[in-house]
Amino acid sequence: MVMRLGSAKRAAAALHISQPAVTQLLVQFETRSGLKLFDRLKGRLVPTPEARALMAEVERVYVGLDMVQRKIDMLRSHEDAVLRVGALHAMSASVMPAVVSEFLQLYPRMRCQLLVDSSLVLRDSVLQGGLDLAFMGNEADTSGLVASPFYEATAVCVMPATHPLAHRQRIGPEDLRNVPLVGLSESDPAQRSLQALFAQSSTVPRFVAETPYSATQCALVLAGTGLAITNPLVAREYAALGLRAVPFAPAVVFRAVLAFHPGQGQSRAVQAFVGLCRRRVDQTLAT
Repeated sequence: MVMRLGSAKRAAAALHISQPAVTQLLVQFETRSGLKLFDRLKGRLVPTPEARALMAEVERVYVGLDMVQRKIDMLRSHEDAVLRVGALHAMSASVMPAVVSEFLQLYPRMRCQLLVDSSLVLRDSVLQGGLDLAFMGNEADTSGLVASPFYEATAVCVMPATHPLAHRQRIGPEDLRNVPLVGLSESDPAQRSLQALFAQSSTVPRFVAETPYSATQCALVLAGTGLAITNPLVAREYAALGLRAVPFAPAVVFRAVLAFHPGQGQSRAVQAFVGLCRRRVDQTLAT
């Protein structure tokens, strides 16, 4: 500040300290550095060549500090930050669009990257640091991750609103004897549970189509392919298109887990996103 303003008095005023304090700081600096920084001529401080050379380095330090402060401000406002989320197809086809929209209203300076894939791919992406969080099926191997149950949803039977079974209060395996069905992939835990229930009831199911995704199940049902036992989160999205969802019993449960990388902290933005997901899931399952 002495270099910029030309005198200890002006530097003291700019720094809101006393002039003797400025003078004492300069003396201490010269003593510790072993450099003479100013010549004292008739009460004036005249910078030495060493002071001018040092000033260039000092200016670079302050530029760096300014950049650090700007970065702090950007992080505080989430400017240019990216939230990387992995999600199962069932969540991407149900609650995720509304959650992402609501999140970006709360954090308008952030961007959201949504990866929709299998649990295996999502797990690898979290482990490699490519995702901040992921919602995976409960069949996923979560070793090496910080994981916890996220939701449990009891399956429903979906059908066109005009179907003879549409006004039932509950549907069981026996009600679906000889009824064309759209199933999930055999590797899906919910589909395996459903097959076991058919076997216990001595009912032979008539699966006419198979797909890995609940959303595709609902689309096929809507097209008249058959009925489906599916995830209620997804079924809820098709109610406005004319599908009716009837509770299925005995219960077939769809489960999801929430996973993080163990070496990554959870930012306020991540916590807010998870909170929005929980609220949206709860609201959807309650309707």
